[in-house]
Amino acid sequence: MFKKLTIMISNQLSFSKLKSLILLSTILFYSSFAMAEYKVALMYPGTSKDLSWSNAVFDGAMSAKSSDTDISIETVELLNDPQTFEQQGVAFAAQGYDLIIMAHGAMVDPAITVASNFPNTKIALFPHHPGKETAAAQPNNLYWVDIAQHNANFFAGALAALMSENGNVGSLNGFEFPALTRQAETFHLGARCINPDIKFSGQYINTWTDTAISKAAALAMYGNGVDVILSATDSAVYGIIQAAAEMKQNGKQKWVVPSYYESQLLNPEVVLTSAIHGLSYATETLIKDAKAGKIGDKAFVDFNVLNNPEISAPLYDNIKGMLSADKLQAYEDLVAKVKAGSITIPDETAGNNTVGSVGSGGSVILSLIGCN
Repeated sequence: MFKKLTIMISNQLSFSKLKSLILLSTILFYSSFAMAEYKVALMYPGTSKDLSWSNAVFDGAMSAKSSDTDISIETVELLNDPQTFEQQGVAFAAQGYDLIIMAHGAMVDPAITVASNFPNTKIALFPHHPGKETAAAQPNNLYWVDIAQHNANFFAGALAALMSENGNVGSLNGFEFPALTRQAETFHLGARCINPDIKFSGQYINTWTDTAISKAAALAMYGNGVDVILSATDSAVYGIIQAAAEMKQNGKQKWVVPSYYESQLLNPEVVLTSAIHGLSYATETLIKDAKAGKIGDKAFVDFNVLNNPEISAPLYDNIKGMLSADKLQAYEDLVAKVKAGSITIPDETAGNNTVGSVGSGGSVILSLIGCN
């Protein structure tokens, strides 16, 4: 009897140990997944559904997450004030995020401050192209990410020139800073590559989102003979589209080129093309490469038309039907020459033939970049 009792107790203890081991193994198993989580924070000026800049960044992050379940994404929207940007960046870093993406090229100082105070957190700022001395002086954990948005604007400007009846195009831009200036100026340059004598007017409306301001500015620009307006804004593009639609209702065909996102469906009757800057591809690639440890200290990551397949100004079917065979061929030839390297789209950093200042799109020497 005593022997049986001893065996029973021993079996119960063994079973109890087994349950404990199973429980411990389960905890360790799930803990390993929690430890493997790669936490990414996104900060941007618009919203994830604005069909513009922020929407494109958000889509890229979601693509990265969908292909890697270890990636988690947290977003904060409608950030435009430097102090708020810095405060939110500090909050994310203090919470242990692995990568903080500040998708706002004007937020250089907040990015440097957060990176300096949290050396174990990777901070990515885009779009921004620092000088070599500037980059060298900054923290190792700060990624400078340049997205050659203006490459798409060059294509869009060329198409605008081909569609303009008056030989007159323009741009409405949110604010004046280098990344935005080169968008407008390269749009002008692309138009000049097709028509060297084309007229161009640009305006900074000091808002990303106010549709009343953008609509009024667009109506004035259209009234002065402009046929095509590039929108370098966020949701303020809706005001420009409304203006173009009103002009069309009054018998005058006017066009809009929204930036950053595929936007034809906003109004196919007035959206000429979309200047798709490759933000989704760049964001997805940045997150994956950062997680994989492919980006080193003091990194400068460059995305352009040669390494970002998303950068484009699509030729929509309804627009194809409006172009003559010669004009259609001219556009296709221009795109092919850029991708082959026989036409070089300048930027604001290299040499004297650049597009980094207001008015520079009209002063670039066309023959030096391959436009005949």
